[in-house]
Amino acid sequence: MVEIILASKSQVRKEILDKNNISNRVEPSNVDEDAVKNSLIKENASPTHISKNLAELKANKVSQKYPNNF
Repeated sequence: MVEIILASKSQVRKEILDKNNISNRVEPSNVDEDAVKNSLIKENASPTHISKNLAELKANKVSQKYPNNF
């Protein structure tokens, strides 16, 4: 069975997956989101760019714990 790893502490995302019977577990990335956001804001990044960068950064960090799963 495939299990989705959430690289976020978002309870809402976990609840959505749980309600839809999708196997998942939470693996917080511990990325300093405020530091990343502030840096990108200084570069005039759009909200879309900021959110995509944060998602990619968190996914990359968590995926390093599971090198054979991707």
